[in-house]
Amino acid sequence: MARTGPWFSAFLVILFAVLPAAAQEDERITRLETKLDELLRQANAIRLELDALKGVSSEVAVTDLTAVEVTTSEVPAAPAAAKALNPDISVVGTFISHAGDNFEERAPIALDEVEVAYEAFIDPYAKGRFFIAVTPEEVDVEEGYAQFVTLPWGLTAKAGKSKATFGKANLWHTHTRPWIDQPMMLTRFLGEEGLADVGLSVSKSIDNPFGAFVEATGEVYSGDAEGTFGRASNNDLLYNTHLKFFRDLGENSNVEVGTSWARGTLPESEGHNRLAGVDVTYRWKPLSRAIYNSFVARVEALANERSDFDRTLYGYYASADYQVARRWFVGARVDRADRFFEDDRFRDHGISGTITFWPSEFSQLRGQYRRTKFGNGPTFDEILFQLQFAIGAHGAHVF
Repeated sequence: MARTGPWFSAFLVILFAVLPAAAQEDERITRLETKLDELLRQANAIRLELDALKGVSSEVAVTDLTAVEVTTSEVPAAPAAAKALNPDISVVGTFISHAGDNFEERAPIALDEVEVAYEAFIDPYAKGRFFIAVTPEEVDVEEGYAQFVTLPWGLTAKAGKSKATFGKANLWHTHTRPWIDQPMMLTRFLGEEGLADVGLSVSKSIDNPFGAFVEATGEVYSGDAEGTFGRASNNDLLYNTHLKFFRDLGENSNVEVGTSWARGTLPESEGHNRLAGVDVTYRWKPLSRAIYNSFVARVEALANERSDFDRTLYGYYASADYQVARRWFVGARVDRADRFFEDDRFRDHGISGTITFWPSEFSQLRGQYRRTKFGNGPTFDEILFQLQFAIGAHGAHVF
C-alpha cells in the first residue's frame, strides 16, 4: 500500500474540521427558509384581511411560495366596507328639572331636547352633517350641511343650514354649553334657537407674522332667522362676517379673540337689523395635570341696531369655569341685556352659578342656581337640574 504523504494527512484534518461547520450552516439556512415561509404566510393573511375590509376580493394569494386560487366566496364579510355606506349615528338626550320661581313656566321635570346626528364623508372632498333637534313641541333640522375641506387657495366652505359664525355661544348646541340655559344676551337679540339659516359659509386662514391662527369667515344666508331677520323679497339676504385670532400664550394657555358683524331685514318690516359683537376666550390647562385641572374665562358683548327702535340695544355676558377634580367643574356667569317694552328701554341683569359632574364622557349631571332681575319687574330665583347622556359616535363640535 502506498504511503500517504503529509499533504494527504493535512487534507483529512481540514475535511473533518469543516464538515461539522458546513452541517451547522445548512441547518441554519433551513431554519431561515422555514422562518421566511412563515413570514410570507403571515403577510399573505394580513393582505387578505385588508382586502376583505376594503371589500376587495383577492384573486391570487401566495402561501408557502405557491400560487393558489381564492374565490370571492372565500373572502369573509367586510364590516368596514358596510360601515362606509352608513353614517355615524348618535343620539344625545337632555332632561331638565326646575324648582323655585317659574317666570318661564317650566315644568318640574321635562324632556328639553333630543339631538339626533348623522355624519359621514360624502366623498374624499366633503363631509355631510345633519343634526335633528326633537323637542316636545316640534322636530326641526338644527343644522344640515355639506362641509368642503379641500377647496383651492386654502378655503373651506359649508353649504346648507348651519349656525351663523357669530360670536361663540351662538355656535354651541344645547349639550355643548357650559350652562343649562342660554345667556340672556343671546335669547334677547338672536332668538331662543340662536342665529341659524340656510346659505353658504366660506372661511380662509390668513398668514401672519404673529405666530397666530387668524381666520376670516364670510356668510350669505336666505334671510329667514326666526325672531331676528325676515325676508320680504329675494334681495333681503342676511350677510354675516367673522374674524378670529387665536394664539398660544405658552404650553399651558391660549387666548382667542373674535369680532362679528351681521346685517339683514327685520321680520315683517322694510327696516334693517344690524348686529355687531366681540368675544374673548382665555383657556388654561396645565400639561402636568391636564385631566384634573383647567380654567376657561369668556366675555362676549353684542350691540343691536334696529330701524324700528330709536336707540341701540346692548348686552353682554362674562363667565368663568374651573375644573376642581377629574370629573367635577364649577362655574359662574353674569348677564346683562337691554330690551324694549312699550317704547321704554329696560336693562335686565342675571347671575348664576353651576356645578357639573361627569361620570364619563358620555353622561353629565349639572345643577345651576339662577337669579334674574328685570329692569321693570321683580326678581326671580331658580334652581335647575340637568341630565345629559349620549349614545353612538358623536363628532366633535366647535369649542
